[in-house]
Amino acid sequence: MASSAPGRGILLPVYLSAMGTWAAYAMVVVVLPFRFEELGLSVVEYGTALAAYALGTLLTEGLWGYLAFRVGSAPALAGLGAVTAASMLALGFAHTFGEFTLLLGLYGALVVYSTPLIRWLGMNASGAGTASQGLGRLGLFFGVGISAGTAAGPLLYSIGGFWLNVSLGTLIFALATVPLVRLPWKSVTLPRHRPTGQSAFRAVFERQFALASLLVVLYFVVYTVVTNFLQYYSIGLFHGTMDDAGYVIGAVRAVALVTGLLLGSSIDRWGPARAAPMGFLLLAAGALGTWVSSTYLEMALASLVLATGAGCLGVSLLPLALSRIPHALQGTAVGVFGSFEDLGLVVGPVLLGVVYSTLSPRDLFPVAAAISLGALLLALVSRTPAGPTARLPESPGNALS
Repeated sequence: MASSAPGRGILLPVYLSAMGTWAAYAMVVVVLPFRFEELGLSVVEYGTALAAYALGTLLTEGLWGYLAFRVGSAPALAGLGAVTAASMLALGFAHTFGEFTLLLGLYGALVVYSTPLIRWLGMNASGAGTASQGLGRLGLFFGVGISAGTAAGPLLYSIGGFWLNVSLGTLIFALATVPLVRLPWKSVTLPRHRPTGQSAFRAVFERQFALASLLVVLYFVVYTVVTNFLQYYSIGLFHGTMDDAGYVIGAVRAVALVTGLLLGSSIDRWGPARAAPMGFLLLAAGALGTWVSSTYLEMALASLVLATGAGCLGVSLLPLALSRIPHALQGTAVGVFGSFEDLGLVVGPVLLGVVYSTLSPRDLFPVAAAISLGALLLALVSRTPAGPTARLPESPGNALS
């Protein structure tokens, strides 16, 4: 894909849209436990309702990927943005478990409508050979959005309650849609010659893509050790406080984002197939380091090693998955790959929760290390050539102009 100034010029609006979308999401989701408690709903009901959101994203992100290059127009983006904003605003009117479950599932299904398109643009707008660097930069704006929304959410809730979070979150989401709608879509020529129906999904699942999709599930399963369980084991095993846990989780997320940003250009030079094994090796080292830690500081440092591996994998696995996929199929591929990421985020807490409750909290770490080392072997297998992949005919329309 040729690089061009108009292609690079679209990146700032894309970044701003991603940042605002996920700031709005975090602003609402982070205070859902407070809202459920206020309404007298149980923790089990909260978890089930949140699972409905995750299921919505898992089931539809592949579909939005299939439609990604059709969604790339002002009318489509404005219409989908309006429907998504309405589903978000409707959360403010929910008062029962059933209403929250239905609306969160709907919101989850809709909020990722632009994600495959945004990720593809972020990877390709600067030209060939910049995919990991582009993902690193996009991930930084995504992370800033999530962090800002997470920080602002409880404060807003304390000032005006859940309705303030929902209404302000909906407004921010609507404003974040504007830069994407206003992009000069007529000068951004998206890939053509798109296969239709089931043939597009079947064509995506060649060997390299299937291996990378399995790897990303395993990566997210391991990453949930720190994102979902550190709050528990840092107190129970390492005698920290809840505030300490928050600082470590924040540091983990920051290190993962910065690692992706700093390593992106290097991974583009090395190739994602070389970088992925290194990422899983760091995951395993971080998990084993936590296992043998005897102090809170040692645990925190081991968690940052794991986060470094996560940052490396975050900008390696999608380029690896797309490395043999024709441009015309890449929108579908990005969406399907995102569904596998969602699957890892669903499987991880369940699997590791079983380990935590049936074995012991400390058994989380050797299990996570074993999964990481298994993924390392798969990543090495993915470097083995498997012969040429059939390519769809390219055209001038298969590049950003």
